[in-house]
Amino acid sequence: MTLPEMTYGEFGTLLSRAGAPGRVPLSGSMEITFKCNLRCVHCYIPDYSGRGEMTTSEINRILSEAAGEGCLWMLLTGGEVLCRSDFPEIYLHAKRQGFLLTLFSNGTLIDERIADLLAEYPPFGIEFTLYGLSDETYLKTTGFPGRFSRVRRAIDLLLERKLPLSLKAVAMEPLSGEIEKMAAFCESLGVHFRYDAIVHGRLDGSLSPTSVRSSPDRVVAYDAADPGRLAEWLKFYRQYVKPTHPSPYLMSCGAGVNSFHVTPQGTLLSCEALPLDGYDLRRGSFREGWYGVVGDIRQRRAASFNVCASCELKALCDRCPATALLETGSPDGWIPYYCEVTHRRAGLLEEAIGSPDTAARYRAHADRVKAGWTPEGAVLPRATSLASAASACSSGGGCAASGCTRASTTSARPAPLIQIERPPASAGSSMEADR
Repeated sequence: MTLPEMTYGEFGTLLSRAGAPGRVPLSGSMEITFKCNLRCVHCYIPDYSGRGEMTTSEINRILSEAAGEGCLWMLLTGGEVLCRSDFPEIYLHAKRQGFLLTLFSNGTLIDERIADLLAEYPPFGIEFTLYGLSDETYLKTTGFPGRFSRVRRAIDLLLERKLPLSLKAVAMEPLSGEIEKMAAFCESLGVHFRYDAIVHGRLDGSLSPTSVRSSPDRVVAYDAADPGRLAEWLKFYRQYVKPTHPSPYLMSCGAGVNSFHVTPQGTLLSCEALPLDGYDLRRGSFREGWYGVVGDIRQRRAASFNVCASCELKALCDRCPATALLETGSPDGWIPYYCEVTHRRAGLLEEAIGSPDTAARYRAHADRVKAGWTPEGAVLPRATSLASAASACSSGGGCAASGCTRASTTSARPAPLIQIERPPASAGSSMEADR
């Protein structure tokens, strides 16, 4: 029997379609820690202390259970994964499960020992996020000096070992003027580079990261100036956006169908940024959570005030139930920033395919949003961050990793966003006290 040749992308699409009816959890991500050695201005993590995070054995058990349910792609991320001293043990266990394993890292803690480990047991992919091309820019974006020099050394270590490294960036305002330079830098190394402009609210409800977003005009200017990027957008637009039809359901992505996320505290979610319908894996099995409450989010219908569910451009928009929940407090909320970006981008794409009238209509809508127009009845972003009233110091809790607890000494605390089903204590294995 001869199998037909296909691209990796075609293989992934075919497998995802085949697994969708039975909700096979093909693709997973696990944040093994929130601890991090950087303090990036756009970060969504509210607490870097590592309190209450899973033990080594808990992580390994969950990885094994996910593999047993059919998971093929696994992402290990953080925080910074190398802030865990047990990273090698976790990584090797994940490799033994047969995953196509990807690592996300900031690259600053990669040394010869870790590089050699990865060379001996190569992952499917390694991605570093760049926060500049100089130590000076890294100080501005991450709060620490000298970090780009460390990243540059890590890049050399991995490339010397011919590891599958790619680089990426967030096109935020502090990196204005550097994205193009990053692309040229990566091209000189022969390394794939990608970027996006997605910056959403913090997991605790703070809107402080959104202050560093690039303007919608600048975001679309990046698209227009990069022929390769524009071609990719056009392909996506024709294939996925133009055929979009209204749906009565809240969710329109693959979260909870064949993809999942596990938090450092062991909560199983359909998406890393959507803390709804979660399941406590420390007290139950992956199978119980995945085929139980985690899938319920797929049956949730969009609320009557969800103005995005019927939008013809929703497949192009970075606003989703997760970003809406973090920024408005409701998964059905409307975010003007993303609405403006989407309509300006659609205007660019319609112009490129020869539809100037449609392009003009989309741009006119973007101009209305920029001028302050809001849809009737829509839930809008909060005027102030939820965390603003709860913080007792100007750091917003970012110094928690160094032992400061002043940010939590307040009686006026917001209600937690997350909703978790906790199974009976007898379910699954018992919680372990030590790693």
